[in-house]
Parts: sequence; structure tokens; C-alpha cells
Amino acid sequence: MIRFKVGILGAGHIAGKVADTLEKLDGVEAYAVASRDIEKAEAFGEKYNIFKRYGSYEELVNDSEVELIYIATPNSLHAEHARLALNAGKPVLVEKPFSYNAKTTEEILKLAKEKNLYAAEAMWIRSLPIYLRLIYNLKLGIIGDIHHVTCSLGYKVFDKERIKEPSLGGGALLDLCVYPINMLQMIYGTLPTSVISECAKLPTNVDAQEVLQLRFGQGQTASVFVTAMYKADNNAVIYGERGYVELDNINCPTGFRVYNGDGQLINDTKLPEKQISGYEFEFLTARDNIIIGKIEDPYQPQELLINTMKFLDYLRDTWKIKFPME
Repeated sequence: MIRFKVGILGAGHIAGKVADTLEKLDGVEAYAVASRDIEKAEAFGEKYNIFKRYGSYEELVNDSEVELIYIATPNSLHAEHARLALNAGKPVLVEKPFSYNAKTTEEILKLAKEKNLYAAEAMWIRSLPIYLRLIYNLKLGIIGDIHHVTCSLGYKVFDKERIKEPSLGGGALLDLCVYPINMLQMIYGTLPTSVISECAKLPTNVDAQEVLQLRFGQGQTASVFVTAMYKADNNAVIYGERGYVELDNINCPTGFRVYNGDGQLINDTKLPEKQISGYEFEFLTARDNIIIGKIEDPYQPQELLINTMKFLDYLRDTWKIKFPME
């Protein structure tokens, strides 16, 4: 069997989840890993059965066997490391968020086009079969025209370095709120046209919690609550003219239920049994796109990615949150 070889740039928590998934996946292989600390790379490689281990990112991107670089470093370094890989001729799949602002996102995507190389964000919900099935059913009109969505997402992660440090591109917005924003774009087919928002901040002046009231192009609305302070129910309810849908766990869905206008259950969809962790699908999507010569993910066109980052920039500007690297 042909093995599509992935190089993992970074050896932290999310990189470990991905490596564990790829170890169990046919057709895609975690072939190499790089850390600034060779001992960390060696330990990571040993744990996840990764053949090549490097003590520098430069060695990884210049490995001729590597066909895709997955970037799993802090938010503040995503653009820098994507540029390193692209300049070495390697396609990139960048862990969400693609970068910490729209300006650097545009720069990297422009470079990718110039190099004719694939570049995408690892926003896994966009390639999850259960999400794609949900969106397909909604487009079929299973609950009619959609008018409103409510959702929440929260975890107790405020004390994590990636959350509390502005120099790392921290805050709940880029770590958590990107999920409901992407979900709503998938449901409504567009980004919000207006927003009223409030946020609470950590002492480091990054957002810890926010409430968004959103309006979309055809008058549809949404209410979003996100927090890094504690666990929320992490669910969504999608209201249509002929019923509603309950979605369990919006950033890592386990199922959804469809109810008609009388509140009667008419469909109950569970997580596919064959799913490994869910991370596999963004890599299969990237592999397939790279093999046929595409330079962007059709589930998330680059123009949409840039506009999403501009919307996130707007929210941070409203809340007077600025990162030192900006």
C-alpha cells in the first residue's frame, strides 16, 4: 500500500493526538517529527512509532520523503512555520487557527499560491462525516428554512499557556470560538454581517469568555457563548420553520437529533463506528487534494479563511485586545 508521508512540526499535546490517529490510519503515515529539542522529538517518535526524528524544523521541511507538513506549534508561530515549509516546497496543513490575524494569514496563502502548493487550516469539523451529514440534511430542508442557532462551548483551560499568554496568540476566541464561527458558516453558508458582543478578560488582557449575538445575510440570527473558564454543555440547537436539530458537542460531535414541528423525534444520528478520532479526515482530505493538484480545501476556500480571520480580528479590535507580535 502507498503511504502518504506526513511530517509533524511540533511535538505538543495536539500533535500527539494527531500522531496517535495517523498510526492507526491506512494510507497516511506520520513519517517524521521535529522539535527544537531532539530529546523531545525522540521521545515523541518512540511513543508514536515515527521513523524520522529531527531536532530542528529546518531538517524536517527539507526531508525529501515528506509530502505534507502538519504544523502544531503555538498560534503565534503558525505563519512563520508555514512560511518555512512552503519555501522548502512543502504543502502545509496548519492547526487552527491558521494564524493569529488576517494579515499573516493572507501573506501565507499568497505565498502558497505563488509556490502552487496546498495550504489549509486543520479545522477538522469541516471534514468530519457526521458534520457533513448534518449540513447535507439541513440543505435538503429537513427542518425547512433555518432562522436561529444557539450554541455554547467551554472548557476549563484558562491556566494553559496557550490560552493566557498574548505572546502565543492566546485567548478563548482563537482557541475555542473558531468552532462555533465555522459551524455557523457551514449552516448559513456565509459569515455574519453584524455582531453585538461582550467579553471578559484574563489579567493578561486576552479574552477568557465571550457572548456573541450574530446576524446573517437573510436575517437569520445566532447566539454564541464561549468560555475558557469552565466546562459548558458544548451543544447547539438549530431552529427551522418545520422543526429543530440538537447537536451534541459542537467541536467534537457525537451525534445529532432531528425533531419535527410538534417536537417529535424523526431522526437520531450517531457517531460512525469506523471513526478513529476524527482527525483522520482532514489528513485524508489534504492527501487527496495534494495528489490531484489542488492548492486549497474545497470545504474551506482560502478566501473564506481570510474573511473568517478578518472577522476574528474585528472582534479583538472591538475588545481592545492586541498581540505583541502585531
